[in-house]
Amino acid sequence: MNRARAHLSKAELIGRLGQQPELQYTDAGTPYARLSVVTSESFTNKLGAIRRHDEWHRAVAWGEEATRLTGELVKGDSVVIAGSLRINGYEKDGIKHRSSEVNVESIRANKDDLPGKNEVRILGTVREEPKFRQLEGGKAMISLSVATRIASVGADGTSHEREDWHSVTLWGKKAEAARDIHAGDTVAVNGNLRHRTIDTEEGGKRHLTSIEGYRFQVLEKARDRGGLTASESPGGQEAGTSSAARTASEPSLSPVGEGSEGNPAKGPAKKKAQTTGKGLSISD
Repeated sequence: MNRARAHLSKAELIGRLGQQPELQYTDAGTPYARLSVVTSESFTNKLGAIRRHDEWHRAVAWGEEATRLTGELVKGDSVVIAGSLRINGYEKDGIKHRSSEVNVESIRANKDDLPGKNEVRILGTVREEPKFRQLEGGKAMISLSVATRIASVGADGTSHEREDWHSVTLWGKKAEAARDIHAGDTVAVNGNLRHRTIDTEEGGKRHLTSIEGYRFQVLEKARDRGGLTASESPGGQEAGTSSAARTASEPSLSPVGEGSEGNPAKGPAKKKAQTTGKGLSISD
């Protein structure tokens, strides 16, 4: 019998603070600070011109880390952040939204002048059959819904298991290779966080967050372990929401309003698909 793989949901950001960090407190007296961080990436477009793409992210720090950073960092500072990636679903004016949030584990000033960074690593279970599309011009894309279950400690100090559903998009040859992925498979994905706003049929705006994958690996096929277990079967919860409700003392975080929408930045030069002993590994 195979031992279940531990899930992973990590984010690393290097960018600038978009607002002055302010120390706040929950009803239970736990300190926290909301952060708005912008990361920048440079890429070359089809005409050979260098362009810059900005992404606005939100993060939250708790306890001593929140107290320390609000005393040391100010708006405009370049910072290095590492933490767990959470996906929150919420409804506003009848429209369902999805937003990401980095739960800060460490944050420091970027004194080494490191270049901008927007990287995510997840390892989890595919919750439903992937959606493959062939776009105009022949370019392929595929959308995956990957669930991660991570042990988490709430603002009140109690531990629970948190489940997040991540939307993952793969393009081109990676999308073609991913057509063999099915619900219940265990996959690892490296990518970049992308935030966008789309128009709804009712004339409103819907905020979405996804991971644009530049590398993925199938670690275990569902059929190799006898299919989905009862706890892994799709359904019963909308993708992109958390199964663990926030504790009463944890505040509800509203979406960051800043942002620059545009086409995702181009990735590095393409590499060939590699087959390893652990499964199929695909990278740019």
